[in-house]
Amino acid sequence: MHTVTVNGATVTPSKIVCVGRNYAAHIRELGNDIPEDMVVFIKPNSAISPVLRSTIDGEALHYEGEIVFVCRGGAFAAVGCCNVGASTAPA
Repeated sequence: MHTVTVNGATVTPSKIVCVGRNYAAHIRELGNDIPEDMVVFIKPNSAISPVLRSTIDGEALHYEGEIVFVCRGGAFAAVGCCNVGASTAPA
C-alpha cells in the first residue's frame, strides 16, 4: 500500500475520495456543461504515486487539488492544501 505525508503525518489511505466538476470557471474553460450536482468518485490507493505528470502521450492533463483531509479512525489525521496544475507540474 502507498503512503502519503501531509503536515508531517504519514498515513496509508485505503482510498481517495474526490469531488470533481465543481469549479464553474474551469468547466466553462474546458467547454463542458456545468452539472446540476457535484461529481464524487473514488480512486484506489494504487493511484498514489511519487511522480506527478503533466502530460500523457503528449496530451496535457487537467487536474488540480486545493485541499486535502486525511482521516484515520474516523477523525482528521492531517489537513493540507496545494494548487497544482499542468503549468506548474513537472512533465
